Amino acid sequence: WIMGRPQIQEEAVVQLADLIQEKTQPDGLALVMEASHYCMAWRGVKDMDSKMINSVMRGVFLKDPNLRREFLSLIPR
Repeated sequence: WIMGRPQIQEEAVVQLADLIQEKTQPDGLALVMEASHYCMAWRGVKDMDSKMINSVMRGVFLKDPNLRREFLSLIPR
């Protein structure tokens, strides 16, 4: 339901992280979201291929830079 409506991507990634953390109670949570940025596509620069990347790091991913670096290295670019 989080991504089912237009909204600010920065808020959506935090809402998704909150939901996952609430339901699973992990020691750490790392979430990276890439999505089309329609605000830039429809207004402003009018770039239809505009993408924005946001991330949330919590728990061990926030405290351990090596773990965070390993996680981020696994994400295809």
